[in-house]
Amino acid sequence: MSYIERYYPTVIVGLHGVFHQHPWIGRLQAEEDLDEDVFSLAVKRAEAYGWTTTGGGELEGARWGHNDAGEDWTEDGRIRQIAWLQIAAEDVPGQRLPVLPAATVLGDALCRMGTFRLTGLHALAPLHLAPDSLPHLAGAADWFALADPDGAVEFTVTVSAREAVASVVRRHDVPALARERAFGRLTVEAVPVGADTREGVALPVAGEVQTEGMRPVLALRCGGRSWSLDTAVWATEILIDALRAAGATEPVLITVSGPTSA
Repeated sequence: MSYIERYYPTVIVGLHGVFHQHPWIGRLQAEEDLDEDVFSLAVKRAEAYGWTTTGGGELEGARWGHNDAGEDWTEDGRIRQIAWLQIAAEDVPGQRLPVLPAATVLGDALCRMGTFRLTGLHALAPLHLAPDSLPHLAGAADWFALADPDGAVEFTVTVSAREAVASVVRRHDVPALARERAFGRLTVEAVPVGADTREGVALPVAGEVQTEGMRPVLALRCGGRSWSLDTAVWATEILIDALRAAGATEPVLITVSGPTSA
């Protein structure tokens, strides 16, 4: 069995940064027997949106099956993998990989338990399930244009993959494809792959089994008007579609590394 068949259709999304738990969470856990974590909160929040179900019924809008989730809420001021979600994406024709819904669920879970400063995001993307997202990305560009025109932030997107995708990256101008999909709302420039291109991400990321054998094959320095979870997802979706357009069909690991200082 090939690794594509073995891991089909696994999607993993992880958020990285510095987390601070609400001071009253401990009291609730003690007094009201509320012992929540990312696993339980992700299930409840995704079901509230109608995106997934782990129960006996089937939700009409289900996008994925819940596999696993976790967190590192160590409060030492260091960048941690503060929440991650592993799902089996449903094969829904014409629908994009659920990176934004998964990241939204994780962000909601973190905000319910505390506050966090996002420094990075990672996503394991099975490209063979990714449809043409160009129309969506045109709308997304207009969405992100609604930001302070004097705002300026830089972040780095890194793609890790096995040799089949690496050869696609060598043959095609993926940075140019990414620029086309940003529609002038994001600058994109290829940079050498190095340790600093993933400094906002706590390594190793969730998905060690699925990403075995992958190595960094591309790094892009991006410039936009603001940094947020939505921005990190947008950059991820741009790279997914750029790689799809170049002809890549195997799973890739995309990391987005943003500002690491408060």
